Amino acid sequence: MSPEIPEYYRHLASSSEDKEDSEGQNQDQQPVRGMPIPESARKRKEAAPPPPPPLTNEYRADRFTISLPDGWTDKTVFTLTGPATDDIQHNITIAQSTDVVTENLEEFADQQIQSLESELKGCRLLLQKPTQLENGMPAYRAIFVWWPTEELRLYQEQLYVLHEGKAYTLTASFTKKTRKTLGPQIERAMRSFSPNVDR
Repeated sequence: MSPEIPEYYRHLASSSEDKEDSEGQNQDQQPVRGMPIPESARKRKEAAPPPPPPLTNEYRADRFTISLPDGWTDKTVFTLTGPATDDIQHNITIAQSTDVVTENLEEFADQQIQSLESELKGCRLLLQKPTQLENGMPAYRAIFVWWPTEELRLYQEQLYVLHEGKAYTLTASFTKKTRKTLGPQIERAMRSFSPNVDR
C-alpha cells in the first residue's frame, strides 16, 4: 500500500486491492446468493420417453401429404360441387376403396348396386351395363331412381372402375328436369375420370 495515502483512506484502499486480487483469481466463479436449495427439494430430471416409431404409411392428396401410423386406411370421399338448380345441389362424388374382394368389374358393380338398394328405401334400378371411360378403361354404369321425400324424385347415376387393386365409385344425382339439362355434361365429366397410375 502506498505511504502517501492518508490513514483514514487506507481501509478503502486495502479493501479495493483485496477485491482486485480476488477477482483476478476467481473470474469464473460467481458468488452464491441466498440460501442453498436442499437436495430433497431439487427437481429430479425424468427420463425422456422413447421416440415414437417412424410413420411409414404416407397418404398423398392433391395438395398435401401426411404420414400415418400402420393400420390407418384412406376412406376419403371427394365431392366436386356444381350448380344448385331445381332445388338440389348438383355434385360428383368419388369414393376410393383399397379393400376390394374381387378383381371382376361386374362382380364389384353388383356388390355396390345391392348395397345401394339396401341403403336407399324405395330405390329402383333403371339401368346397369358395361361402358368405358374416355381413356378406354372399362367401367360399369348404373342408374337408379328413388324418392328421398314424397315431393322429390331423384335419379342417381354411378360409375364403377377397378384399377390396380383399387376400386372407384363415382356418383351424381339429378332431378327429372336436370337429368336433361345438366345430365349430359355431368356424365361427360364422369367419363373423363382417370386414376393416377403413379400413386
